Amino acid sequence: MSLLSNETEKIEQQPKRRSYTAVWLICGFSVALALALLLSVALVGQLENIFPRIQVQEISLGGKTQAEAAEALRAAGWDGPDHTVLTVQLPAGEEIGISAGTAGWVTAADDVAQAAWNYGRVQDHPFSNFLAFLAVVTTGLDLSDNYAKAPDADAIRQTVDAAVEKVNAAVGDTVIDNTQDNQAVCLYKGGELLMLDADTVYDSVMEALGSFQHTLDLEPELAAGAEIREVDMDALAAELCKEPQNAYYDAATQTLMPGQPGMSFDVAEAKRLWNEAKPGELVRIPAVITQPALMEVDESMLYADLLSIKTTYLSGSSAARIGNITLAASKINGTVLMPGQTFSYNEALGQRTTAAGFQAAGAYANGQVVQEVGGGICQVSSTLYYCAMTANLQIDARTNHYFNVGYIEPGMDATVSWGGPEFKFTNNRTFPIAIHAYVSGGGITVEIWGTDVDGTSVRMTYYQNGMSVTTYRGVYDRDGNQISNNQEAYSLYHVHE
Repeated sequence: MSLLSNETEKIEQQPKRRSYTAVWLICGFSVALALALLLSVALVGQLENIFPRIQVQEISLGGKTQAEAAEALRAAGWDGPDHTVLTVQLPAGEEIGISAGTAGWVTAADDVAQAAWNYGRVQDHPFSNFLAFLAVVTTGLDLSDNYAKAPDADAIRQTVDAAVEKVNAAVGDTVIDNTQDNQAVCLYKGGELLMLDADTVYDSVMEALGSFQHTLDLEPELAAGAEIREVDMDALAAELCKEPQNAYYDAATQTLMPGQPGMSFDVAEAKRLWNEAKPGELVRIPAVITQPALMEVDESMLYADLLSIKTTYLSGSSAARIGNITLAASKINGTVLMPGQTFSYNEALGQRTTAAGFQAAGAYANGQVVQEVGGGICQVSSTLYYCAMTANLQIDARTNHYFNVGYIEPGMDATVSWGGPEFKFTNNRTFPIAIHAYVSGGGITVEIWGTDVDGTSVRMTYYQNGMSVTTYRGVYDRDGNQISNNQEAYSLYHVHE
């Protein structure tokens, strides 16, 4: 073989050597890549925590152990059906809270944590698990849809309807703020245009729940140039401004009625605030709200207070007279008068006859002292008259005796006779009263029980000029300050011969 041919053979062999090198490089790289892939698959299989970027309703579980994930879910209220998962802001500061139970988002935290850990860990499929790992690292994963059940539509609808009704009442009507520090008349300028449609709110809430939103703002704004209803502040004041009213007893329905606060506000200031307010703005008109002396009552307060008591003594009375007084006391004892009801002493006792149990005893008749069936019963009517006045009741009919009597103060007596003088009074208080009358300890005692609303009391006084006596009823507040002092009666007596 020649030298030329040898050289040619060498030249022809060099490209083959380079191609073998490239092949070996490719093979080496492939082997390294395969080894890296196998190593990555193995490493993923060795991970003890939940894969990265896995979450449930914005609660990040990636990188946590199962126990840590379960604790994070519990802390967010996942286990609690009462936990609020959606908060809806409405006009007038109203807010709706939809609970996890109502929204259908309640599942045991341990179950969700287990499911999050299980993701990408299919037994005997290491390569599939590795691909799941790559996917979740790249795009993330929210498992919320896996645990959302159908929401309680009826409960959500009831919640929405109640909130919308409250909002529409607040923005469309005048509302009284009765808190101690913020007493005011509140109304929205253009509030009628801020009223909500319950169907629209319900649809928005259901859509928000379906997309796992946690907050929703449904506060509309007034459109520019919207026509706003004007408010007549003078008419509003005439409607709202009033004196406080105590709780009372409604005799017609036999129902205890709560008290009503009184209120007043400056009309000129109200007009200024309204004119300066912007459309859609809440106008707060400062008000003075006065609470009644008695706002709430219950059954235990009926007949709970001793409104008045009076004892007159029976010294010098015959047995027959004491018997008549005892019988008369028994006939009025336990009498209950509803508010507005009138008491008649003659009607309560009936005609005084021996058949009714009355006896003949000393009495005044036609300017003389005579023996009369029922003699002595005027001491009971006089004692009751005194109690009616000091209980601050309305006296309708009363006549003084022809002669002054010794068992009660001048001007405080009340004579009665069948078919003649009558003694009547009306329960003009706001609660029922009860009359107790009994003979004990040498005297006749009358008590009137009821409900003390305001702590007022009565003091009776009299001025005597010869045989004439003028009585006065003085009314005092609970602190002893005089409220009024009006003439009660004028009594003219005669000399007893």
